[in-house]
Amino acid sequence: MRRSRLMLALAAFAFLAVAVPALRAQDSAPMDHAAMAASYDQEAKDAQAKVASHELMLSRYKNMPMLPKGSPMGMEQMVPHCQKLVDSYKEAAKQASDLAKAHREMAAAAK
Repeated sequence: MRRSRLMLALAAFAFLAVAVPALRAQDSAPMDHAAMAASYDQEAKDAQAKVASHELMLSRYKNMPMLPKGSPMGMEQMVPHCQKLVDSYKEAAKQASDLAKAHREMAAAAK
């Protein structure tokens, strides 16, 4: 029992001896704001594509006279579901665009 505690303590010490310097090096490395901005721009673009896709589905569900018989969900569930997804992806796209803008500003300030 005592030996296993000693081994555990030595393993924890060895881990910390390696991890702490690596974390310090990571903290001192400059962030590539231009790359971050590009990544967030892509994320915003992907979210906008999902907005368009779900808006199309929403339109189709709103204009559908009835769902096929045996559908697990009814119209009263599908329309709000699609609307929630549209709203959610719009918000995600806005947040990603805002983050991209912020990182572009930080990249410009770092020059």
